[in-house]
Amino acid sequence: MTLGDPFQDVLVIQDRLPILHSTVEALPPSEELARVNEANEGLLRVYVSLDDASPRVNEELGSEISHELARIETKLNVILEMLGSLLHTQVKSPDPVTMRISAEGLGWVQAERLEPGQMLRMHWHLCPQFPRPLELYGEVASCQAVADGFDISVGFRGLSPLLEDGIQKLVFRRHRRSVAQSRAR
Repeated sequence: MTLGDPFQDVLVIQDRLPILHSTVEALPPSEELARVNEANEGLLRVYVSLDDASPRVNEELGSEISHELARIETKLNVILEMLGSLLHTQVKSPDPVTMRISAEGLGWVQAERLEPGQMLRMHWHLCPQFPRPLELYGEVASCQAVADGFDISVGFRGLSPLLEDGIQKLVFRRHRRSVAQSRAR
């Protein structure tokens, strides 16, 4: 069985994020996978709201009300960051690794070899302010020996259409933001 490259012909970004994985025999039963996907969809909505770059002023509400809402949103963001910092002291997340991210899968370098075709259960920490990871399943597409260990490419498996769309939008938003930041320099 040939596995497709999750980084071929798709938008790919790089980031340093924590990931933890374990091997599994197969995807979980469809009922459990549906619950996992539903939880991930909710987490992705939270991540998107936390990842939102800056409060927007809504001119339709009127300048005074809109600015007050922006001020409250800023205060809530500070509280969430403080809560996230507190949770990080309680919950030990794995060290971040440099990874390739696409709507089709993830890639990173690690010390241990994984076999192509092997199924993984991954806990992918997307947001430093919110230490709860997405729980995703994937299949090892490739494992190449490199100087630092093994370059692993994993294609997502068992994602709901809503979760696929959410990850694709996340990749696009982060890419667009990095392009805008590089142009501003």
